[in-house]
Amino acid sequence: MHALREYETSEHFTPAVCAALKLAEKMTRDMNSVSDEDFAELREYYSETDIIELASTIGMFNYFNRFTTVLRIDLSGTNAPYGSFVF
Repeated sequence: MHALREYETSEHFTPAVCAALKLAEKMTRDMNSVSDEDFAELREYYSETDIIELASTIGMFNYFNRFTTVLRIDLSGTNAPYGSFVF
């Protein structure tokens, strides 16, 4: 997990995986920051279908994270940190 923080310089990830992680980071932090250059880099490694699948998966997990956080839904199975939240 520590290597993910430094994916751009880590030797643990291929250039293809780094491009996908870059997309995930940009879509998560600021979706408007995904540039034409980012898509050009993705196309070096992935088909258009692959890119759509990557973006869809990243987008869905971002949605789930925001949805469960706003509604304080605990998915950990530990009843933390929102175990007492009841509708």
